[in-house]
Amino acid sequence: MGGKSSYLRQVALIVLMAQMGSYVPAASASIGIVDSIFISMGSADKLYSCQSTFMVELLEVSDVLAQVTDRSLVILDELGRGTSTHDGVAIAYATLEHLIKDHKCLLVFVTHFPMLFKLCELYPQFVINSYMAVQYNEDDADSDAAITFLYELTEGCAAKSYGLNVARLASIPDCILNLAHRKAQELENQMSSKVQFGQLFGAEARNLQSLSWENTLKEIPHILSLNDRIDSFV
Repeated sequence: MGGKSSYLRQVALIVLMAQMGSYVPAASASIGIVDSIFISMGSADKLYSCQSTFMVELLEVSDVLAQVTDRSLVILDELGRGTSTHDGVAIAYATLEHLIKDHKCLLVFVTHFPMLFKLCELYPQFVINSYMAVQYNEDDADSDAAITFLYELTEGCAAKSYGLNVARLASIPDCILNLAHRKAQELENQMSSKVQFGQLFGAEARNLQSLSWENTLKEIPHILSLNDRIDSFV
């Protein structure tokens, strides 16, 4: 809806046109030579071979990983969406980190997993986070108000998801939208509580570890003294 998949296709087409020596739709462009273009997007299941959508997607990624070089262009559209969130994030994260660390290829990756944004912090020299800009049609940016997609790539991370906004554009009944909005708020509050608890627990654990280490150091003289007594007794 925001134009992410269209952007991916446009990138691949422009690189291909440049490889042919053709003009590209830009005032100016600097495009390097690539040895291959790999694209995995819009996978569908294959009933005749008993392969689910997720299986087809993974087979495509497997082919990419087997052939990619540091001169390749790789385009992946929402890798991991066909399975559970935990497994999807894990597979997407591991694949991205492998391509970044081991191949250093030119990579364009679209995702709805906010956890993957951390890769920009780990590899700032290689990774740039971007999102498709939107404009709210009402003053309240925290509601599921109507929005206008600007189809403009902007550097940074999206502040929120726009699933409920798109649902409103699709004329989903207000009773469902209102319930969905409340559930979204509940889930967001639960996640915030877990994050805060994790941070608090982590700090407490570090304090306890520090205290335990300090207590151990304090006990060392007593242990040494006890060993001396045992040696003298023997």
